[in-house]
This record gives sequence, C-alpha cells and structure tokens, in this order.
Amino acid sequence: MLLSTYPTRAEARAYIRSVLLPRERESHKGDHGRAVLACGSAEYAGAAILAAEGALRAGAGLTYLLSVGEATAAARARLPEVICRTLPPITEEPEAYLPFFGAADALLIGCGIGQAGGSEAFCRALSSLLASEGAPVVLDADALNLLARQGATEILKNARREVILTPHEMEFSRLSGLSLDEIKADRVGAACRFAALTGAVVLLKGAGSVVARADGGFAVCPSGSPALAKGGTGDVLAGLTVGLIAGGLDPFASVFCAAYLHGEAGEALERQYSERGVLPSELPRTAAMLLREYLAEET
Repeated sequence: MLLSTYPTRAEARAYIRSVLLPRERESHKGDHGRAVLACGSAEYAGAAILAAEGALRAGAGLTYLLSVGEATAAARARLPEVICRTLPPITEEPEAYLPFFGAADALLIGCGIGQAGGSEAFCRALSSLLASEGAPVVLDADALNLLARQGATEILKNARREVILTPHEMEFSRLSGLSLDEIKADRVGAACRFAALTGAVVLLKGAGSVVARADGGFAVCPSGSPALAKGGTGDVLAGLTVGLIAGGLDPFASVFCAAYLHGEAGEALERQYSERGVLPSELPRTAAMLLREYLAEET
C-alpha cells in the first residue's frame, strides 16, 4: 500500500502490516539476509551491542559485527547470536574492513566508531565502497561526522549502491551546511532537498522524524517519545533499519518501519518507566514485541 506523507498512527500501522509479512514456515536463516555492522570502538563498545541487537530483533538471518577487540568481546558476552570479526579501528585502517562487506545484504557503518584517526583515509575507503555495486549501506553517527569533513555531497552523488543516512539535526547540519535554525524552520523541505541532491534516503531524526527519498517522496513518523532523548537510542534505530533491509525490505520502507517501531517502543517504555527512566537497551526487545502484534494481526 502507499504511505501518505503525514500518516496517522492507524495508517502507519496498516503500512507496516502490508510490508512486514509473516515468513514462510519452511524458511531458514539464509532466506532472511546477512546484516554486516562496522560499529563500535574501545570507548563505545555499547553502541555496537545496541545496533547488533536491533538488527537481530528486526529479523536479520545472520548478523555480523566487525569491530575492535573491546567491542567484539563485549558483544560475544552479551549477544551470542552475533558473529564477530575482530579488526583494527575502522577510522584508522578502513581497508581492512572492505573484504568482509562483499557478502552482505545490508551494511551499517558508523555507530560508536569514534572520530580518532584520519577522516581522509576513512572517507576515501567509504567513497570506494559506495562507488561500487552492492548491498545498501546505512551510514549513522560518526560515519556521518567523518563524511561531513570530506565533502559528503560529492561522495554521495557518486554512489552506485543505495545509501541511507540517519542524522539527527546537528549531524544533518554538518552534512548539508544548513544552520540548525534553517533545519528547524523546514525539516521536511531540508530532508527532501538533501535526498534529491545526493540520491540517498534521508532519515532526519527528532520529534516528527522525516523519511525522505530522492524522488521527492517523504513521510513524517507519527510515533515518538522524549524517553528516546538519550545516548544509544539512535544505535538501536540504525540496527533495526539494517536488519529490515537485510530481510528484503526496500530502504524507504525499512527506514519508516524502523522509525515507527522505535518511536512506539519508546512510548511503551515511557508508560512503564516514565520519560526519564527508559534505557536504550530495552528498546530492541520492546520493538520486537510490538512487531509480533503486527504479524499476529496479519495472520
């Protein structure tokens, strides 16, 4: 079904049910995609865990984490389902990651990688990756900050694969060159213009998150909660997105479904713990429980 630009909650839920169909009973892990995550660092190992659990809870058949030893060790202890590969920091030796990207059905780069090392080497490797054909790439957090230093627009324009950008307003300001006041004055217009300029799907996060694509189509997410205003929630959202893409949804549908489920999970947890007491680590499980309700309605 088509999604309206300002969907009501009922319309958003109907859209999710229409695209997230129940799986065949005979299916196996290979049918549901490989999500490959280049996330985390010694300082931000938790970001890798939050993103990986988001991908798992969204239904990725196989979830791989490529990261430094501190992050892969923490992920092994917390999420035995994740397949870990220990590598040097991606901001310092990005070329070490490229051989592991080829088998992916969806890639996520950026959650918690930090900004240490040379942005030039990172962006050169990222530019090469995006200019090759292959799986869609979700760029989040520090991948966006590093990209902004090296001319994001030109790198994105040259992409031959689908790219999904998930900035909050400050990150979007760095990417687009717009001031925060300009973005706040016209969030929809700013997201749509940048999507048209770069060819990427843009998720401009915040109250009333905007999902925009290059052809001018957009949708404003009607769910959300101030409980989500906490470090780590964006990592979960990026993980949900890459998990849905790996499972076969197109990027625009994946981003909208992830954003809506993420927002609704925040609302549910707010009712349970208050707008102050929600932990980002509680979001993946809650989103999965909400997803179960949608699939049960379909059947």
